[in-house]
Amino acid sequence: MKKKWFYRLLFSYFPIFFSLTSVLILLTFLLISDMSRRETVTANERVVRHIMEQLDRSIREIDGLLVYEIETNANLHTFFREKGGERDYFRDYGVSRKINELSRINPLIDSIYLYRFSDGMVMSSNAFLPLDRFGDRAFVESRAQSRSLYELSGTRRYEEFPLPHRQPVSVFSIVRKFPLLDGTDGVIVANIGLEEIGRTVAGMSSSGFSYVEIRDAAGNLVYAPSDTDAKRRKSALSQAASDVTGWTYVGGVYDDRAFRYASVFSYVWVAGGLLVVVSGTVWIAYATRRNYKPIEAVLARIQLYSAQKSGLLSGQAQDEFHFIGQAIDDLIERSNTYRKLHEEDAVYRRSHFFIELLEGKRSIGPEEWHAELKRLRIASRFREVGTAVYEIDRYADFADRYSHRDRYLLKFVLNGVIREMAEPHPVTVWTEWTAEYRVTALYQIVGDGIDGAEWIAAMAASVKQWVEKNLDFTVTVGVGGCGGQLSGISRSYSDAVRALDYKPSLGLNRVIRPGCLQPNGPDGAYPQLQSIRPLVRAFRTGEEDWLPMLDRMFRELEGRLLTRDEHVQLMNTFIHHLVQELAEMPADVRREWNERVLPGLHAALETFDLAADLEIRFRDILTSFGRSIREWRESRNHFALIRDVRSYIEREYANPDLSLDHLCGLFGLNGKYLSRLFKEAFGEKLIDFVVGVRIGQSKRLLEETSMPLQEVARAVGYAHVISFIRAFKKVTGTTPGEYRKPFGKSPS
Repeated sequence: MKKKWFYRLLFSYFPIFFSLTSVLILLTFLLISDMSRRETVTANERVVRHIMEQLDRSIREIDGLLVYEIETNANLHTFFREKGGERDYFRDYGVSRKINELSRINPLIDSIYLYRFSDGMVMSSNAFLPLDRFGDRAFVESRAQSRSLYELSGTRRYEEFPLPHRQPVSVFSIVRKFPLLDGTDGVIVANIGLEEIGRTVAGMSSSGFSYVEIRDAAGNLVYAPSDTDAKRRKSALSQAASDVTGWTYVGGVYDDRAFRYASVFSYVWVAGGLLVVVSGTVWIAYATRRNYKPIEAVLARIQLYSAQKSGLLSGQAQDEFHFIGQAIDDLIERSNTYRKLHEEDAVYRRSHFFIELLEGKRSIGPEEWHAELKRLRIASRFREVGTAVYEIDRYADFADRYSHRDRYLLKFVLNGVIREMAEPHPVTVWTEWTAEYRVTALYQIVGDGIDGAEWIAAMAASVKQWVEKNLDFTVTVGVGGCGGQLSGISRSYSDAVRALDYKPSLGLNRVIRPGCLQPNGPDGAYPQLQSIRPLVRAFRTGEEDWLPMLDRMFRELEGRLLTRDEHVQLMNTFIHHLVQELAEMPADVRREWNERVLPGLHAALETFDLAADLEIRFRDILTSFGRSIREWRESRNHFALIRDVRSYIEREYANPDLSLDHLCGLFGLNGKYLSRLFKEAFGEKLIDFVVGVRIGQSKRLLEETSMPLQEVARAVGYAHVISFIRAFKKVTGTTPGEYRKPFGKSPS
């Protein structure tokens, strides 16, 4: 069938399209040209102003330099105030050096000279001579007669010595009289070279497209482009006048044809463009009307049909096209609904049948197997069949790191990789997500000469390596056995899941096969149960060795091959003993245990992948909780308790059994903990305090009684006199006998 109407529409609208777009492109070009001109003017203004500011700043700097030297240079003061016949050659040499130094400070300075009124002498960097022999005599005489203390001259010609082989230099001059306030002693003239100014300006405006001209207040040319550029057509774009020098700066561009063309652009062109747009609109309306007539005929037939079948569709259609769209939408909606219901039913039946195969809840015969897989469009033939379970490692972190959409995408990628890696082989693979973090693959091996179990293990290793290399997570794979019967599928799946149960002990990102496992026997983790009770007791009492005991328990677990359930069972037993031991703790401690610590331990049990993860989480949580208990004890009980300990020592110092162990048993505290609390409370070691109390009481007895040393020792708690004498001498620096002599209480 020929597409006459298609070509009719096509060639009706193409001329309109090309005409409108051409005009719009032309208008756009003209607008862009005008914008470019305005931008060029703005840029040129900035360049001109920048050059003016740079030169003004340089001239101000030179003038400031002259003012500074006039105010501060002692040699200048002496030079200008010197009378005839008093010449100081050394000073004049210093002034000459200063002139040379000032001339080199700023590259714009061509020369500097001084004129002294008192004797009409002129000093420059090259000579010291009378005014009548000086080449710039006319200029300096005119400035000497002027009443102005400061002047910036126009452009002029300067020569120091009128020599036939030397051409005068084009300069303008900064004139300052000395001193600054009355100018009665002389004149300082700084000549600024126009050639150096030209180089400076050329360096700041070196462009073959633009130019800058500078003229002084009298209209004399200070700087202009080179002779070659001067012959080119120029267009001035900007002008600026300097408040410092009175110069006029003019900036523009060469060859302004582009700007002349842009200037031709006017509102006449805009009006013409609008006229073209209006004409195109009328043209489109006419072409549309002409091409709409065949559609009208079709719509008439549709209206007749809609009147007959109006009960099937809504009668509120706004127009014919809306009615057609409504009919099509209804058809699509019905089709999508049926398709979606069919797909959902197929997905559910597929997943349900797969789970029944894996779990072996009912017997599935060969006939049902072939019929069901044919309906699901899955190949049913196999020589051997086996399973592999792929588990995402650290799934809790995986879920936190990725959004639901990203997790779905990554799971889709993993599922696709498992399928694609099996495609080159004579194997059919069927995958389903049997848990949120597990995808199970059922491999149906068709080809001969393939060891099913070894092939599945190798395929699992390839998938594992690909995931590790290309994705931001890893997988651990449990591989089951292979068999030639459908009944072996559930056994293979059970073996694969059981292999994954040993992941906490064996590690992540590996392939685990049941044949490689060597269980510990029926005792499992029970040998570690014996170390739990002393560990929990040490934690409750605040002994410092509870943490090494916890480390020792986990080190013993590392040497045993335990399943995840065995790890959970052992840690639940540990938590149960902690609950029992902490039941009698104060309310504040129990509250923190119930609100923070216990939920944290249970969360660690629910999310751990490795035994090492479990160890780190338990260690961190219990260390923090132990620190809280210790701080609570120190902040609430220790002062009153230590005060009781001190009172007891002061009261029972004569008890020979009084020792740190005795006090620990009496007050129920760890020895080191009790010693530290005593030191913090009283600034003295507990043992030193006991010895101090005993020696203090012995001094009293030695001073007041004639008791033998043996009785004194027993009276203050020493069972052996040797120990008493040694302790007494260590504290006092002398023996008890020598200490007693001055008091005349020697035993009879």
